[in-house]
Amino acid sequence: MSIYRITRFTSSNTEKAVQMAQAAREEVAAVGADFIEMAFDDNGNGVVVARYPDAATMEAATSVAQRIFGGMVADGAIDGASIETWSADVKVTM
Repeated sequence: MSIYRITRFTSSNTEKAVQMAQAAREEVAAVGADFIEMAFDDNGNGVVVARYPDAATMEAATSVAQRIFGGMVADGAIDGASIETWSADVKVTM
């Protein structure tokens, strides 16, 4: 079954974070994820939900994700101290 990686963070500049994510779209598409989506609420709280076909694909994508998030932190789009990552295997699909 699939595996999800959920990454939560805060952003003081969501427009910049979105622009940077869009600029990385081609590179992210090549990591083998089923999908990767980024969402924000009105208070700058963000989440990235990524579904991968298996743990090996997710782990192979880790360096790309770290580099992209690192760039967002370096450019002030995301607060690096706020990044929290969690992953889990799908056990049930309803």
